[in-house]
Amino acid sequence: MYRTLVRTLALLLAAVGLMVPVTTTASAAPDNFTPRSGPTFNSPVGDASAQRAIFRKIMRSINSSPRGSNINIFSWNFLTSEGKDALLRAQRRGVRVRLLMDKRNLQRIDNPPFRRLRAGLQQGNRRVEGKRRSWARVCEGTCRGGGGSAHSKFFMFSEVGKARKVVMQGSANFTVASSTNQWNDIYTHAGNRAVWDFVGAVFGQAARDKRTTSPYAARSFKDFRLLFFPNVGRNSPDPVMQTLNRVKCQGATNTGSGRTRIRIAPDVIRQDRGMRLARKLRQMWQNGCDIRIGYTVVGIKIGRMLRSDGGRGPVPMKHLVQDFDGDGQFDNYFHLKSMSIVGNYGGDRSNHLLLNGSANWSGLAKVSDENLGVYRNKGRVLRYQKHINYWYENFPSNGGRRMGTSERVVSDDRLVFGTDEDAVYEDGESVTDGTFDPFATMPVD
Repeated sequence: MYRTLVRTLALLLAAVGLMVPVTTTASAAPDNFTPRSGPTFNSPVGDASAQRAIFRKIMRSINSSPRGSNINIFSWNFLTSEGKDALLRAQRRGVRVRLLMDKRNLQRIDNPPFRRLRAGLQQGNRRVEGKRRSWARVCEGTCRGGGGSAHSKFFMFSEVGKARKVVMQGSANFTVASSTNQWNDIYTHAGNRAVWDFVGAVFGQAARDKRTTSPYAARSFKDFRLLFFPNVGRNSPDPVMQTLNRVKCQGATNTGSGRTRIRIAPDVIRQDRGMRLARKLRQMWQNGCDIRIGYTVVGIKIGRMLRSDGGRGPVPMKHLVQDFDGDGQFDNYFHLKSMSIVGNYGGDRSNHLLLNGSANWSGLAKVSDENLGVYRNKGRVLRYQKHINYWYENFPSNGGRRMGTSERVVSDDRLVFGTDEDAVYEDGESVTDGTFDPFATMPVD
């Protein structure tokens, strides 16, 4: 029987998270760590260092935050006992800790790490004056708009080692699963007060959990922009579509083929917004762009449209998931929401651009709390493009294990379309008896 990813995985991790051994990253604080600016990636199929690259950076930053500093975390889900212990230690040594999470991750499961963090911070506040009090809170739906979900993923540290005003944003939640079951990224900004102030203002709005008059927020910096959803209102054009509209597929001078090279790892492409973006990609493929899409979930009409045979043929796509027993539940999966562009962009034939963050290509993302970054640093854009290319070309198999059961064998690249009783595999075989929605939680992960 097809099971939802988060329901099963969250229950498992709630138990496993309590048993995670304390490692050197969670040693007695303070640590002596200074985070560097730029991207960090992890891989759930690597060794401990590769799996925990992002988690370790966050943990060491917590453990290196000194007395009098501040930590602000917005994570769609918080599910880690190791992280809970580190944040409580930080409060005990005089750090103000504030954390926001989507309420559904407290309703679907008991979530002992979050409950214990919230209770522990409340208890620790007895020794702290009002302005320095810590808390862990939830938002029911988006914190800054109406509906949607509290889906942002960013981490703020006022002081870490020798660094000041550190902001990390990307696709990684503060969970065990973000390391052991997902490929993720974060992009770190260190020492930029303007970034700190902008992101801090957004966090302050989210902490009030009230609808903001103009929730779409965007600000330009030297060679990058930061944006925050909900993406609603007259002055909130879709930044992904805006980016795609500035691409010319031919005439690139920094690619061997002369075609603009686009590498996309959107995680989820669904709903009307996903269709609009997918149609644009299809048009760009027909116009000669060099495109690769590594995805986790696509909608039924979107998948069929992208894979149609007309013109240049199907847009190159690969299903970047591992499903060891063929039950439809993804055991490991690509969780990045990024796109890199190398080529003819914005009137520059040798341009480089990166988009990353927490937002899937879906209608739900448009009305949810989301963080996005748009970067023009050549070296870092190429790092993302190399990263996506590598996993697109070298994505691991299921370890030699047979997919599925004797009744149902599912290949790595088999698509699931639709929801509820309409959910089918791409060959038309029914997935569910209609008693649950196989994508109920996936699009907001």
